[in-house]
Amino acid sequence: MDELRLKVPALERVPDATLRRVAAHAEERRYAKETTLYRAGDPADGLYIVLAGRVRVSRESATHVELLHTEDAGGVLGEIPVFGGGPFPATAVAQTSTRCAHLPLAAVERLLADDPVFVRFALARLAERSRALLRRIDELTATTITARVAAYVLARAGDGLDAPFALGMSQEALARELGTAREVIVRSLRALVDAGAIARSGRSRFVVANVAVLRAMATR
Repeated sequence: MDELRLKVPALERVPDATLRRVAAHAEERRYAKETTLYRAGDPADGLYIVLAGRVRVSRESATHVELLHTEDAGGVLGEIPVFGGGPFPATAVAQTSTRCAHLPLAAVERLLADDPVFVRFALARLAERSRALLRRIDELTATTITARVAAYVLARAGDGLDAPFALGMSQEALARELGTAREVIVRSLRALVDAGAIARSGRSRFVVANVAVLRAMATR
């Protein structure tokens, strides 16, 4: 119970009586890196409360990956189908070694029926998830993939603009992070090189060639 209150901001103001009921029914689950928690279309089996690690939630097709959101420790997964009905609308994958408290669907339904405080918690989580998804839509419509790659590169370079740097993840992983395909990342990096914003300094390593150009491309 103490860990839930300490690590999950959404549960900070939930009274002890309600939190005890949540803790009593929750079970700990551990996931290795790149392990799938659930897939799009799976029946919703409960809430996943992230206690440690990071989880990526995305919708995937044969040719495209659309990142919806990521959740670090304190995040909650599964609110839309668990509180609203239906299967999981997206796939959740552990990006790092991850530990979750899983609250089964049957326990959620009992809490919704018996505990008004938990009902308010559910409504607050649905509202927050809706706001987060709207912010994600705004991000995707307001910037191009090349601009997002430029912003990521600028952040990776940090203060050491004269020093070579790596992307910090594979191009495939960066594509998932930015909600696109690996081929688009390759083209975007090439566009940054062609524009003189960055230069290659070795295998999978780059250096900022013109910070003004890079910053301009990051805001397009």
